[in-house]
Amino acid sequence: MKISELLQRIDYTVLQGDLSEEITGICHDNRMLQEGDAFICIAGARFDTHTMAKELAKKAALLVVEKPVELDADCKTAVVQVASTRDVVAALAAAFYGYPSEKMVCIGITGSKGKTTCTHMMADILRAAGYLTGTIGTNGAILPTGCDHAVWGSNKYSCAPCNETPGYDCYELNNTTPDPMELQMYLAMMVKAGCTHVVLEVSSQGMKQKRVATVDFAYGVWTNIETGDHIGPNEHKDFEEYLYCKAMLLNQSRRAYVNCDDRHLDAFMKYVTLSDGSDGRTKQVFYYGEGEKADYHIGNLKKSQNGVLEAPGIEFTMSGALDADIQVNLPGDFNMYNAAAAVAIAHDMGISTDIINKGLTHLKIRGRFDIVFNNGHFAVCVDFAHNGYSTRNHLEALREYHPKRIVCVFGADGNRSKYRRYEMGEASALLADLSIVTAGHNRYETFDQIFADIKIGIDKAQKEKTEPVSYLVIPNRKEAIRYAIEHAQEGDMITILGLGHESYQEENGIKTPHSDIQFAAQCCKECYPQG
Repeated sequence: MKISELLQRIDYTVLQGDLSEEITGICHDNRMLQEGDAFICIAGARFDTHTMAKELAKKAALLVVEKPVELDADCKTAVVQVASTRDVVAALAAAFYGYPSEKMVCIGITGSKGKTTCTHMMADILRAAGYLTGTIGTNGAILPTGCDHAVWGSNKYSCAPCNETPGYDCYELNNTTPDPMELQMYLAMMVKAGCTHVVLEVSSQGMKQKRVATVDFAYGVWTNIETGDHIGPNEHKDFEEYLYCKAMLLNQSRRAYVNCDDRHLDAFMKYVTLSDGSDGRTKQVFYYGEGEKADYHIGNLKKSQNGVLEAPGIEFTMSGALDADIQVNLPGDFNMYNAAAAVAIAHDMGISTDIINKGLTHLKIRGRFDIVFNNGHFAVCVDFAHNGYSTRNHLEALREYHPKRIVCVFGADGNRSKYRRYEMGEASALLADLSIVTAGHNRYETFDQIFADIKIGIDKAQKEKTEPVSYLVIPNRKEAIRYAIEHAQEGDMITILGLGHESYQEENGIKTPHSDIQFAAQCCKECYPQG
């Protein structure tokens, strides 16, 4: 690709060099710079790569800067200046990979909760309809098997068969919404593999940092928003900024689907510039929910259950823009909302109700109500619930399995909002028969610090209960999981919360390999070899 082609959609000033020269790669991490790359200099909080310009220019074919840099007198490397290098990263990455989002139908899902589940519901409906569909989000980048990653970038990204989706591979991601370079690379791989559709989880941090700035979203979904979550020095400064960043996805989409039953709907919609038709403009926002505002009205929720500890599901009706009976093989009232958003978009695409139900009744989402063991005597579930809202919903949904006891193994994360700890402790103490408090991602806090906050929530729950709250503290996560399994009683539902699909546990900046799914399954096999 010629430098001029890379720069064609951004504003820049040429400081020196020939823009007809070729580039062979693009990056903004000096550790990954290869001969012939375009390099984007960024002034970070701790390090400014502008100060390395002389050294970078020895390899780079192009430097993109936001301020003048010092180079050797005989340097021939092309240099262009832009107003903000951070603001052009996504545009340059998209250009380098050939604007892949413009070659697929892109669907973005945002919200405090439900992003992963709604993403996989949408993707499974599309796959049931015969569309080759990729996903990018919390559970990784999931693409058709056989994509040649080496063609596109560094070999540092690990890949494994996707147990959720036969015929697809899963690449682990560090963030729900990856860095623009990584994101555009995966989108390009999907295009090369023949994907016609992609569903992306879009985090508020991803929007704030403009990681998806150039993605061409045909559809955007807002599932809900919760106060107290993602607010803090490392995330959003306040709830208003959180609302604004969530709304950015819808404003970047051609059509948007919004949960009209969320209690923060009016506050959220203040930041949405798309029209819901009430102002006389063409309708671009469509509502789903039980309220009068809904274009896609949902209701008549029923629970389906075959027996004790057997997998339950839900059934509900939709009316208004679509009249249909919908079936889902996951429990939980909240999954009616997750499914409704996916169903509404599928209907807009012309997908039949039969195909929609085919997709929604064959769901298996890694780390989401993931039953990793069930011998008819007790069952073990792994879920990503990592705050009070999701913990409450998860534990309430587990009651639909009709267990004799719910045993909840959970840990809260360090260097995250303390509200998560209070609320997880309270929710487990109120809704589980036995809570086993253990470590999650302690990060740079001690377990004792984190547990002290969880205990505040447990003590609050105790004031609401007449009988004593039953809980244990086992800081080592593996020991906690093994204890729960070794002491399982007839009819128990053991649920392990906080890490879900993740393959590591973080403490003091070190990520140690660990999978709740694999370790729990291993313990069950060792403790109960006869099943």
